[in-house]
Amino acid sequence: MSAPLSLSFGEARDRVLAAVKPLAAERVPLVEAAGRALRAAIVAPHALPPFRNTAMDGFAVRSADLARASDASPVTLRVVEVLAAGHAPSRPIASGQAARIMTGAMLPEGADAIVPFEEAEQAGRNGEERCLIRRPAVPGDHVREAGADVARDETVLEAGRELSPHDVALAAALGVAHVAASPRPRVAVLSTGDELLDVDQPLEPGTIRDSNLPMLSLLVQACGCSVSLAERLPDDAGVVARRVREALDRSDAVLTIGGVSAGDFDPVKEALEGLSNVERWRVAMRPGRPQVFGAPGGKLVYGLPGNPASVACVFETLVRPALRALQGFSELDRPRALVRAARAIESRAGRTDFVRCELEWRDCELWATPAGAQISGHLAPQSRAHGLVVVPEADERLEAGESAVALVLRLP
Repeated sequence: MSAPLSLSFGEARDRVLAAVKPLAAERVPLVEAAGRALRAAIVAPHALPPFRNTAMDGFAVRSADLARASDASPVTLRVVEVLAAGHAPSRPIASGQAARIMTGAMLPEGADAIVPFEEAEQAGRNGEERCLIRRPAVPGDHVREAGADVARDETVLEAGRELSPHDVALAAALGVAHVAASPRPRVAVLSTGDELLDVDQPLEPGTIRDSNLPMLSLLVQACGCSVSLAERLPDDAGVVARRVREALDRSDAVLTIGGVSAGDFDPVKEALEGLSNVERWRVAMRPGRPQVFGAPGGKLVYGLPGNPASVACVFETLVRPALRALQGFSELDRPRALVRAARAIESRAGRTDFVRCELEWRDCELWATPAGAQISGHLAPQSRAHGLVVVPEADERLEAGESAVALVLRLP
């Protein structure tokens, strides 16, 4: 593989996203669609509500009949029908008449207002029911008009949207049983390093437990993908090369961890030499400078550095957007928020820094404090961080109180 290509963070991101071609959509049952990218807009086949209905239990009335109603001169109406939700009225309401009606039921023709039960007096039964009302009714009182929520032929959900349970509810109300949605990309995660142990293995001199493999596997799942393979490999270029090729045959993307820098025992960069369209990068970002990226045969290959902060940062800023683009999402990044630096944050011009910070609300503003020493091998700052504060390439530092943009991982 040739010498590393030096790129700004923006250039690296542009190259990554340019290489991504969204997977073909699939027809998904609505109940399985939450969390996926909607790939074809949903247009309302009918209005919501589809008919005028009541928002309250009460009496459906003609407001004109109650224009002069008062405590001194109450109006008595004859109740001609009882209407439950799910049943259509059998007759219109004429002058001097009313209908007992339950929440959600269809308004009978002629009625234009609802008087809640607690605002009326009832008398009689068995076809001789009456209601006594002591106040005027305003047209539209407690009435849900047809189409007040959604108009027929309205585009209610745009393509590229991440479907929420509330979106599913809206589609269900419109009778949409299946949607065109993103498939779940299959992603292989390969961690490399002779020094790495399983979580339940005892430490020995020179060894550490592998924290990157479970972290990256869970991050992959959290962004809508399935983990087709999660495996730790030795520092053996032949073994890594074979497993990468096997993973590419069964996956849409392969992520490797470690072995991409300039050390004597970096097997990933050697293992990927035989793949076409794969490059070594030196990206002007911190953390996460050494990387490998390519799209051999239309599949994505991303070689991440080995330090945990670098893995997390490169994933959030470059890999996660690529995986979301693969699914057809229109929104690729974590939510962004404007924050203020609680203290000065050092950086370096010519490099984009992503600072792991804790966020705190102060007078309706978010203030950011570094979550610990910004050392790429440290795990605790990533665990404490609410977000990544971006120090732009042109800046040498953020001054205390200065505004910046943060990628929000979780709210405080």
